[in-house]
Amino acid sequence: MVIKLCKSGDLENKSSRELRIMRNYIFARHGYIFKSDDLRQYFSQYDWYTPISRNVTKELSKIERDNIKLIEAYED
Repeated sequence: MVIKLCKSGDLENKSSRELRIMRNYIFARHGYIFKSDDLRQYFSQYDWYTPISRNVTKELSKIERDNIKLIEAYED
């Protein structure tokens, strides 16, 4: 999977729910075990989601970390 750097245009006009899903999608792809019931339910509908860890920070690439920061800025 090729991961691209998010740009402002990718995030503009997104709802807070959409931004939250986008940000947490990054964690889900690494098998993060969500504490939040709604996120756990949302991602469990996808066959690629396999919850395996409560800490995936070391698994994140620089692009993923940068994308998370940008999305968080739009969430605030």
